[in-house]
Amino acid sequence: MEPSAVLFRLREKDTGNGVTRNTLKLLAGALGVSETDAIHKALADSARVHLPQYEADDGPLSDAQHAAIGTSVKKAHGRARVLESLFDSEPNGGPSGERKKVRSPARAR
Repeated sequence: MEPSAVLFRLREKDTGNGVTRNTLKLLAGALGVSETDAIHKALADSARVHLPQYEADDGPLSDAQHAAIGTSVKKAHGRARVLESLFDSEPNGGPSGERKKVRSPARAR
């Protein structure tokens, strides 16, 4: 597959949406790369900022999924129970009147 080309026109004046040839040369020099590589780096940096880096999930967990997680945690941690939570609400969306901590009975204090 042949690499595709795109016409890239530099601006006559630096703006928030474009740069002059002089700015491109300065950027390439500062990065120690060619002007073409400086353009690629700028586009790659912009892509990381503006495009999702992962696939979108399916949204909030269902009650059944929360229950399955609870079952899995109980299997892995025995009788551990929630004493303090980082969140202001319970998994089912109801308000939690107090902060909770998780303490495992197997851990000596």
